[in-house]
Amino acid sequence: MNNKPNKKFHIQGIAWKEAGSYIPLEKMMDGFDGITVNLSEADENWGESLSFELVNVTKETKKLKIFFLVEWLSCCEETIGVLSLSKNAFYNYSKRDMAMSNVVTSADSIKKSVFPLNLKGLQMWKKSLKSGSLHYYPITNGLHMMAYMLEYTFKPFEVKQGRLFAVEGAVKGNGLILTDRMKNGLAFQQEK
Repeated sequence: MNNKPNKKFHIQGIAWKEAGSYIPLEKMMDGFDGITVNLSEADENWGESLSFELVNVTKETKKLKIFFLVEWLSCCEETIGVLSLSKNAFYNYSKRDMAMSNVVTSADSIKKSVFPLNLKGLQMWKKSLKSGSLHYYPITNGLHMMAYMLEYTFKPFEVKQGRLFAVEGAVKGNGLILTDRMKNGLAFQQEK
């Protein structure tokens, strides 16, 4: 949300109510359709985090979707981005570097996708903002962003909290083989 020097990630949040009705989270401090937000960024030893608190300040039940876009600033043409099949996590591999992001929240549902940073990805993102749904794209290579869509239902005066984590580290040893294993695992899933 802030562009501090030495940041490893760029995280952007967008509140969405309906087609044509959305706003960046940092501009939502005064409320959006009766819901306010408190944001708190932190630089951790292991990476960066963004804590958020959403509050329904009305006597009515409200629904809201929140999109989070996470860009790993070290992402390059040789980067592979993969969605976790069972967790709310993304994994990014680039040469000997790796990044992972995850979200912990009380959302009713969480959806995730990878958007390539090219014309196709931009078109998918525009469709997502228009429709309020996330186009599923599980793996990509090259420049990309990770996207989460969180759906919330708020009772009157209800508070919901969450935290988004982004971690960067080095891949040691034969770690790069893992990218091939992940691609093969997506293509050739084992029966359970």
